[in-house]
This record gives sequence, structure tokens and C-alpha cells, in this order.
Amino acid sequence: MSKKLFWGILVCGSMMFTSCATIITGTNAKVSIDGNIDEPVTIVTSYQTYTDQKLPVVVKVKRKKMDGQRIQITSDNYNFRDILLRKSVNSWAFGNILLGGLVGWGVDLITNSVSTPAQDNFYIEGTPKNKETSSETKEE
Repeated sequence: MSKKLFWGILVCGSMMFTSCATIITGTNAKVSIDGNIDEPVTIVTSYQTYTDQKLPVVVKVKRKKMDGQRIQITSDNYNFRDILLRKSVNSWAFGNILLGGLVGWGVDLITNSVSTPAQDNFYIEGTPKNKETSSETKEE
């Protein structure tokens, strides 16, 4: 009887830890953005649009197709370069290999939870927008 209990606990325990990366880190990743700007900015990610945000801020991005994803930042008075994301391997995905959860590994691959941003902290610098004033002169 104790052998059956042991194997039952082992099987159930292994099933609990399948798809480790999906369970632990979710299907979205978090990225921190800081910068030299005091005014509110609008940030557009693959997950959602964040309006009137003061830096520093933490935003979510989708793990699907993470490599090459852009984060766009805009404000009334500054121009910003887009943040280009690169992916790396999520270390939680190796939990499936250690516990033998091939089903869980497949779930992690489908949800792309095996990927995480290679860099998750960004510092941005805005360049002032050129505001030209047009003065009209009337000749009489």
C-alpha cells in the first residue's frame, strides 16, 4: 500500500509542476522603463496602451513573438526612440525537463512562456521637439 501511495504522490506532484514557466511567470512579461523626462508619457506595447504615465513605470508585453517587438513612447514635448525587445530563454521552462513534464513543456511552448525579455530595464532619453512658430507679416 505504501508503494502505491508513493507513486501516486510522485505522479500528482509531477503533474502539479508541469508547464512551470506558464504557471510561474504567466503569458505576459513585465518591462521597467525609466528616463530623464518629468512630463507624462504615453507608452504603447503589444499588450496595451498606457496613457499619462510618469517615469519610472512597469509595463506588460506579450511573450508571443517577443523577438523584435517594439515599445513606442510619445509625449507632447519630446521625441523618443522605440524600444526594441530581444528574447532569451526563461529559466522556469527547465522545470519541466527536470520533472519530466513533456505535456507542460508543450504548454510552455504554445504560450511562449519559454521566452523572456533579454533586458527588462530600459532608460530612455527624450529629445525636445522643434516647435516652430510661424509669424505672418502683412505687407500693406
